[in-house]
Amino acid sequence: MSGTRFDLVDRLDGVSEWRHRDNGLTVLAWPTPVAPVVGFGVVYRVGSRHEVTGHTGATHILEHLMFKGSRRFNRESGTEIARVLHRVGANFNATTWLDRTSYYEVLPAEHLALAVDVEADRMRGALVRDLDLESERTVVLNELEMGENEPFELLMRGAFAQAYLEHPYRHPTIGWRGDVESVTGEVLRRFYDTYYHPDNAVALVVGDVDEATALREVERGFGTVPPAPAAFPTVAVTESEQ
Repeated sequence: MSGTRFDLVDRLDGVSEWRHRDNGLTVLAWPTPVAPVVGFGVVYRVGSRHEVTGHTGATHILEHLMFKGSRRFNRESGTEIARVLHRVGANFNATTWLDRTSYYEVLPAEHLALAVDVEADRMRGALVRDLDLESERTVVLNELEMGENEPFELLMRGAFAQAYLEHPYRHPTIGWRGDVESVTGEVLRRFYDTYYHPDNAVALVVGDVDEATALREVERGFGTVPPAPAAFPTVAVTESEQ
């Protein structure tokens, strides 16, 4: 795309795929001007299957901490992520699953730049502080307890634990209680530094924004973020026949 360092990879059913030639970030753009709203998100190719024994739930707790502050957006400066997004009427959240972690904002089209700024800043600038970990640990433990009282949640945990005897899919995304209670900030910062890089992420732009504008915004926000300094760890586990 002219004016950016994105190269076209493919087009399918109105969606275009692009890759940044310097840092490897993938972008999916889908212009759909049906309302003056845009959705922006970043999906990282890391989920609970990338956790090691003793650190289950790390991906999910880190997802919580990603909202607690970054270099540019933090409570000390009065620019908490939630505050600046609420000011423009944004709907935002994040989810963690077996193979991915995703963050997204849905907001008025004229504020796309804000969503890009938030995600670009916390890609490599998240603070991941110990003092925030303690408060979020309590939140996650409450979520875990609610799941323990949900029959369907218990059924799914049991099914995955029986279906996968060796693969990390066997443990719940929220983690085992003992691991959630004991995980340290050092472990989470190491996990963050290993996986949160542009060449391990896909940015998505959808809604009332043309393709060229979307790519220019992503270039502005993410273009200078460097790729990972090392190859990403792989999960190579072979399940025994059952």
